[in-house]
Amino acid sequence: MRKSTRRFFLRPWRFLARADWVLALAAVLVAAVGAMVQASIHGPGPVPTGHLIRLGAAAIAACLAAAWGAKRWRHMAMPLWISSVGLLVLVLVAGRATNHARRWLDLGGGFKLQPSELAKLAVLLVLARWFADRPAPKTIRELIRPACLVAIPAGLVVLQPDLGTALTFGPLFLAMAWFAGTSWRKLKWYLLVPTLLFPASLFLVRDYQLERIDVWLRQDTLTQEERADAGYHLWHAKLAVGSGGLTGYGWGQGPENRLDRLPERHNDFLFPVIAEEFGLVGASTFLFLYGWLALAALAASRRHRDPFTRFVVAGVGVHFGVHMVINVGVTLGLLPATGLPLPLVSWGGSSMLAGGLALGLALAVGASREPSFSDRAFEDYR
Repeated sequence: MRKSTRRFFLRPWRFLARADWVLALAAVLVAAVGAMVQASIHGPGPVPTGHLIRLGAAAIAACLAAAWGAKRWRHMAMPLWISSVGLLVLVLVAGRATNHARRWLDLGGGFKLQPSELAKLAVLLVLARWFADRPAPKTIRELIRPACLVAIPAGLVVLQPDLGTALTFGPLFLAMAWFAGTSWRKLKWYLLVPTLLFPASLFLVRDYQLERIDVWLRQDTLTQEERADAGYHLWHAKLAVGSGGLTGYGWGQGPENRLDRLPERHNDFLFPVIAEEFGLVGASTFLFLYGWLALAALAASRRHRDPFTRFVVAGVGVHFGVHMVINVGVTLGLLPATGLPLPLVSWGGSSMLAGGLALGLALAVGASREPSFSDRAFEDYR
């Protein structure tokens, strides 16, 4: 075996000695809870083979991300961004249409790829590279180009349409710009302009999406007919969450889950199953674990001197945190209904793969740099 090949395969084992095991432990616990809930949804019984395969793919993706190395990820940021934009264009032209949306590419053999999931990581990397090379942007003009790097893939995702995924790009950009040193007084314009344009965007929204917004606004006054039609998802999600009480019905015993009344409960509406079967205690524990996963990455990012390393690790934390807020917010009726899976938990293969890559990326990049002994790394950089 050639020396370069041997080094490539040995790199994951070397990085294990320096990896952030707090972050890894949080990810393992979150994935374990997800596997237990998937077993309840598809059973109750053993964890479904399909979900185990997806978890295995996520673990392999994490190892490959570690083996690739931090320097290569830095150099590949822009090529990966260009490739992800190309895939998003391709999916609009030749993608598979399902449920009013064109989001997937058929790979053959029953496998599908959702390019928007990989685009999130490409945007994360390109933003980390951009802000690392151009520290402390102070003016709105300095943020126009990185904002375009986010707006182009986000706009292509909106055209699919996939509003849930598109919503994750904005918070990532704002967080990364803030980490880079931009004040909130400057960033507020990147919140104000989309807000002012929102009424005009309603003319581009499809009828079923307008119906979802209308149902969300009137969720407390829906008629029985609306609860059985346009408001079905939201009504049954809130019913499952509310009926769980303090400790829930028990694993595999939730009525909404067992009677198949909760649509997409294996993917976008998995949290109501947790709340129904394990109650407030179980739901709070799950939110704590998932929040711990996001906060562990954010905390780890503060310990590194290298700007690119800090931005990547912090971006991974924002990635998981934003998904948790939007996914859970939708199921609780705090946000309009939109499809967005929970990485490392939901059934979707592309989401699971992206979650594994994000985790491996954070562990590999974080382990490749000596940590700073100061916990004020971002403040010093700002």
